[in-house]
Amino acid sequence: MKKLGLGIQELSELRRDNYIYVDKTEIIHKLITTGKYYFLSRPRRFGKSLLVNTMEEIFRGNKDLFKETWIYDKWNFEEKYPVIKISLSGIGLDTYTLVEALDRLVSNVAKKYNIKLEEKDYSIKFQELIVKLSKENPVVVLIDEYDKPIVDYITDLDTARKHREVLKKFYSVIKDLDKHIKLLFITGVSKFSRVSFFSELNNLTDITVNRNYSNIAGYTEEEIIDNYEDYLKPIEKEFGFDRKGVMDAIKLWYNGYSWDAENFVYNPYSVISLFEAREFNNFWFRSGTPTFLTKFIKDNMIDFTKFDTEVIIDADTLDSYEIDNIDITVLLFQAGYLTIKEKIRDPEFFSVSYKLAYPNMEVRESFYKFLIADYTSIDKTIFSSIIRKLKENLVKREVDHFFLGFKSVFADIPFNIFMEKDESYYHSIIYLTMRLIGANILPEKGSSRGRVDAIVSTPKYIYIIEFKMSSANDALRQIENRKYYEPYLSDGREITCIGVSFDRKERNIKEYKALSIDELLGE
Repeated sequence: MKKLGLGIQELSELRRDNYIYVDKTEIIHKLITTGKYYFLSRPRRFGKSLLVNTMEEIFRGNKDLFKETWIYDKWNFEEKYPVIKISLSGIGLDTYTLVEALDRLVSNVAKKYNIKLEEKDYSIKFQELIVKLSKENPVVVLIDEYDKPIVDYITDLDTARKHREVLKKFYSVIKDLDKHIKLLFITGVSKFSRVSFFSELNNLTDITVNRNYSNIAGYTEEEIIDNYEDYLKPIEKEFGFDRKGVMDAIKLWYNGYSWDAENFVYNPYSVISLFEAREFNNFWFRSGTPTFLTKFIKDNMIDFTKFDTEVIIDADTLDSYEIDNIDITVLLFQAGYLTIKEKIRDPEFFSVSYKLAYPNMEVRESFYKFLIADYTSIDKTIFSSIIRKLKENLVKREVDHFFLGFKSVFADIPFNIFMEKDESYYHSIIYLTMRLIGANILPEKGSSRGRVDAIVSTPKYIYIIEFKMSSANDALRQIENRKYYEPYLSDGREITCIGVSFDRKERNIKEYKALSIDELLGE
């Protein structure tokens, strides 16, 4: 049985040591035979580095690594090309300046090819390396994680700007070297509008949302079934699911990523982690917490609830952003916390917009947890325990215990966190708590943020809960007037309507009133 290659980014190791390799060589072949200059943005841990290394091995002519893959008999491995592969991940910026780190990367490649470089400037040295390497065959230039020195310092704008200028100078030398280059392939998480190759390399093809390459990173359902059969069976046994049940669960948790609204892929890191741990968990999210993003949302009072319904953004806005003027929606998309669910064409203006949403349960639930931790300063472990108890209360119809637990959420928030907060702050905490217990939040009409309308379904009960800043009776009247209960009248489960009021002065739930549907309607 082949092994799980979690975190392995070298094709040679996967092939040599009997790890599973999901064959992406057909789509790579299309890429390297139809163009020359490419940029690809994908979230972290999505297979970009393995993709880059696979290209490297193809151009180096290492045919033995490609036995039983699509490309094996379709590429001339006898024709070998010099490869410059530069990865800006883990380049040691704690020890070196970015200029020193780039200089070392270039010098290491030169040393590998026994090339002596005369230039002293780091960018001119890069140019010299490309020219000297191309004496016999043009050079393949592969740049992985091009933006990491910027992304890692996004909270330190002065350093991020300095790094941007250093990278701009480094990448700018490529534009005059066309005859020396066979292929340029650049990957990253973000697309920054003012990094030079986006403005100066006008023949650079951005394949990020190109439907022809939508599956170049990440797993399709077919790829999971074809490659992980030996690992699907233990999951079926562990959870008592049939094959459809297992695939439905994996889809719910880890599928949903799309860059063209047509093809949806699974997060490879989470899928492999699932097979390794034999449990469903927030693997990808845990591997890199978005503390900057959640803090940015809280500090700028951004209405994150919109991400639960739909966010429509035009293609030009989604294309790139600037570190001096961060668009949180674009940043969330590029980082993998939002994805394209629908492409909207306007035939009158020949324009394209995208509808964005959370890709799956892993991302959505984890994002809520990190947001609530930022909003309340309550330890995530403690809050998870509160959420579990709240869920149990509703399953058992322990309404009084449920609201005691809910009150404890606000009671545990440090006093200074509450100071000078407006209604939207309380709304956010209520919203996040209800979402984490599994509530379906009804979309609000108008711009009011003083209430939350929630539906919670359990095996035996349906709860319709209205939170208001006025009174519990007002909340119940709204449930009655808006007829939130109507879709559930023929459901068969017992319906409980609950009106809840919040006390600004006490900074907690003031009162709640629970009525059966008959009591609400006076029947």
